[in-house]
Amino acid sequence: MDFLQQLNQVSCEVSEQRHAEQELAADALIEEFQKKCLLAAQKGETECRHVSGMFFLKNTGQFSHDWHEKPDFQQEFVTFLHQKLQAMFGQNSRISVSLGWDLVLDLTASWLKPIRTAVQHSRAHAPRSNLISHCPVCLCQAEVVAFTPCGHVVCVSCSTNFQRGTTCPVCREPVAGWQNLFS
Repeated sequence: MDFLQQLNQVSCEVSEQRHAEQELAADALIEEFQKKCLLAAQKGETECRHVSGMFFLKNTGQFSHDWHEKPDFQQEFVTFLHQKLQAMFGQNSRISVSLGWDLVLDLTASWLKPIRTAVQHSRAHAPRSNLISHCPVCLCQAEVVAFTPCGHVVCVSCSTNFQRGTTCPVCREPVAGWQNLFS
């Protein structure tokens, strides 16, 4: 192996280690944030905020090679954390960063207050549909209706939980209504 190949191999290993350390730190921070959001949801709140001041100073031992002191590493970490936050909490999440002598992270997520409706299992009150299929919500085989405009189907019983303005459980597109299906 020539010297350039050795340099490339070492560089790849360092990059992988750097990414692994970022992932561990991001996972720990998001896990802490998730717990806080669950507590907020249990209190009936629809937003959660978590501020982690002096993040790199508190996690010095977690990063080798003093990476945490380098601005490019910090920016890389913030971008990586933002991507994980969006994947975990959706578009209603954001991250604010202030860089002083150390990084202050401000994570925020919000969610819609669920619309509580009584589940209607009675056929007399249910929309009339006769197409039988598997429901992706309750996993039962039953009569299904299609959400508009996305067209995903759920059983008649579960459809009552997804009123106008809520999101489709399959694609997260806003539900405008539902359409009875007939075979």
